[in-house]
Amino acid sequence: MTTSLATRSADGRIPGQRGLKTRQKLVDATIELLNAGSYRNVTVKEIALHVGTSPATFYLYFAGVEDVILEAATPLVDDTTAALADFQDGAWAADGLSGASRLVDAVLDTWKQHRPVMRVITAVAAESNERFMQTYAAVTRPVARVLTAAIEANPAPGSAPKAVAHNLVATLAAAAGHEGTRRVAGLSNKARRKGLAHLVLATVTTAAL
Repeated sequence: MTTSLATRSADGRIPGQRGLKTRQKLVDATIELLNAGSYRNVTVKEIALHVGTSPATFYLYFAGVEDVILEAATPLVDDTTAALADFQDGAWAADGLSGASRLVDAVLDTWKQHRPVMRVITAVAAESNERFMQTYAAVTRPVARVLTAAIEANPAPGSAPKAVAHNLVATLAAAAGHEGTRRVAGLSNKARRKGLAHLVLATVTTAAL
C-alpha cells in the first residue's frame, strides 16, 4: 500500500501504527481547540499539552499548526463530495424549493460536522494564503459543480454559470460559519436555511447577468 505525502512525518518518514495514532490525536486535539477558540490563539505547545505529549513530538509529524488544519481538511473534502453524489446532474433544481432545500441541507449538514476546520479555511483563504485558497477550492468545488450543472441545464440569456455558482458557494460558506449559533439577526438556523434555499433556487433558475 502506498502512503500518501499527507500521512508522512514532517521529515518524510512513514510513521508506524503507533505514530499514525499519535498523528491523529494531534489532529483531533487541534480541531477541539479550534472549536473552543480562535485559530490565531492555537499554539503547538497547547496542542501537545492537550494530547499529553511534547512540542518535539508534534514536530515529528507536522511543521506547524497550519499543516494540521490542512490535513484535517481532507475528510471535509471527501465528505462534501460524498454528500453531493446524488445532485450531480442538476436535476434537483426541477424539484423547486424542495430540491433546493435538500441541496442546502446536504452542504450545510456536512460543513457543520467540520465547522471548526471549515471556518478557519474560509477565513484564512480570504487572506490570500495560497495553501488555504487551494484547500478552500477543493472543499467547495463539489458544490460549485452541482450549482453550475443546474444553471447550465436551463441557462438564461447572458448567464455566466460558473460566476453565479462561485457567488452562491461564497454565500453558503459564510452561512456555514453561523451554523453553530442559535440565532443570527433574530433568525434561527431553520429560518436561515429556508432563506438560503429560496436564494439558491431563485438564482439558479434565473441566472442572468
